Amino acid sequence: KATHDEAESRRAAIEGQSITIRANASNEGKLFGSVTPRDIAAAFTAAGFPLNKSEVVLGEGPLRNTGEYEIMAHFAADVETPVKVIVEAEEA
Repeated sequence: KATHDEAESRRAAIEGQSITIRANASNEGKLFGSVTPRDIAAAFTAAGFPLNKSEVVLGEGPLRNTGEYEIMAHFAADVETPVKVIVEAEEA
């Protein structure tokens, strides 16, 4: 039961949060590469919201364009919340 409570408190902490990831992109906004669950987990963890790459749910696979995405942070069987990931082009 402790793990479910822990999952709930982690969900509550990250709920409604958003992070911005800067990536190498073309002028059209297409990334040279992609933003993966590992990148997203690292960015949230760096922002003070510990997240494992296995807890990042990308329904359509890695992010390949700049823009704003809503992804799911999944902590336990019935404990998940949407979070926002903003992918911006790096300054040249």
